[in-house]
Amino acid sequence: MASDLRARASESLSARLGFPETTIEAGLTHPGIRQTMTTVGGTAGFLVDLDDDRITALEVEIGLGHRGFEYEAERGDWADALPYVARLGLAGGVIAEIAYCTAIESLGGIAIPDRAIWLRMLVSELARISDHFGRLGAVMTAIGLADGLRVANRAEDFAARALASVTGAAPLSGYACPGGVLRPMSKVFEEEWSAIRKQLEQEVERFVKIAAKNPTCVRRLRGVAPLGADDALQWGVTGPTLRAAGAPVDVRRDRPYLAYSALEFEVPIGEAGDDLDRMLVVVEEIRQSLSMIDQCHKLLTSLGAGELRARGTLSGELAIAAGEAVATVESSTGELAFMIAADAGEGAVRPRRIRCRAPSFFHAQALPKILVGSRLDDLLPTVALLHLVSAECDR
Repeated sequence: MASDLRARASESLSARLGFPETTIEAGLTHPGIRQTMTTVGGTAGFLVDLDDDRITALEVEIGLGHRGFEYEAERGDWADALPYVARLGLAGGVIAEIAYCTAIESLGGIAIPDRAIWLRMLVSELARISDHFGRLGAVMTAIGLADGLRVANRAEDFAARALASVTGAAPLSGYACPGGVLRPMSKVFEEEWSAIRKQLEQEVERFVKIAAKNPTCVRRLRGVAPLGADDALQWGVTGPTLRAAGAPVDVRRDRPYLAYSALEFEVPIGEAGDDLDRMLVVVEEIRQSLSMIDQCHKLLTSLGAGELRARGTLSGELAIAAGEAVATVESSTGELAFMIAADAGEGAVRPRRIRCRAPSFFHAQALPKILVGSRLDDLLPTVALLHLVSAECDR
C-alpha cells in the first residue's frame, strides 16, 4: 500500500487527473503574445510543456526579426551604423545610440562638449521613463487590469512626446552622433519641463494607486517567477530585474559614464526577486529618473547655448585610430555594451568589428530557469517585466 501511494504521488498531476501532458506553442501571432509584446517588437514565441497548467519546460524562440544587425553595421562607415543601432529599441533607441557613440569616442580619443554630456543624460532618462511605462502597460495587458493599462499607456505616450520635444525629432530619427548630439534642448521643453514633470509624477502616483496597490495585481505577481541575485548574475541578467533580486548593481553609479557621477540618485532594490518586486523597482526607477532630469535641466539651463559637437567631427567622416574599445551604459532593460574594433588603413574610417552586448538576449536565456514550475498564465507578465526586446535579440 505504501509503495502504491509513493508511486501515485510521483505521478504528474495530469496523469492523476487522467489528462495527457501537453505541449503548446505560444507564437508571435498568439493574441496574448502580440498584445503584451507590441511595445518591444513582438516577434518572440514560446514552446511550452505543461503538466496540467504548470510549466515543466520552456523554449524561447527569439523571433523572426533577423536583420543581421552587427554585420549590416560593419558594412559602412562609423556614422552609417547609427540607424541600425537606434532600432535596437524605440524610445530606448537613443540610449543605444549613446552607447555606440561613446565607444567610438573612446577609441578615437574624442572629448565631447559639456552640453552634449548633460543632454545625453537628460534624453537617456526621459527615454527610460517612456520604456518603463511601456513595460508597465505590457504587464497590465498580461494580467488583464484595464484601468492600470490606461494609466500606463497615457503616461508612456506623454513621456514619448516629451522626449520628441527635447530632441526636436521623432523616435529613431537620430539624436546622438559621434562627438556629441545633433540638436540643442528645445526652448519648448526648457520652458515647460516643470509642467511635464508634474504630469509624469501624477501618472506615477495614479499607477501606484490603481495598479501597484491593487489587491488583484499584488496577488497575481507576488511569488511569481522568483530569481535570486546569485542566479541572476550567473545568467547574465542585469538592469531592473537584477536589482529586484536584491543586487544593487547599476552602471550609472558603479561605473559612471558621461557625468552620472555628478548626479544624486538612489538605486532601488527588491527582496524576493519576483514579478511584484520587478514592477515596484521599475516604478521607483521612474521617480529616480525624474529627479535626474531635474538636475540635468537645471545645469543645461545655466549653461545656455553653445557647442554641441566636438571639433573635427562635423564633417561626418571620422578617422579613428586602430584598436579596440568598449562602452557600457545602463539601458532601460539592463547593461547595454558595444565593443568596436578598427584596423589601420581603410579600417580607420570604417569599423572592422561591431559587437553588441544586448541585455534582452541574456534575459531570454534565463526565462526557462525562472518559469519552470510556474503556471502558464504567469508567462506573459514575467516576459513583460523582463522587457524582452525582440530587436536586441537579433543575431
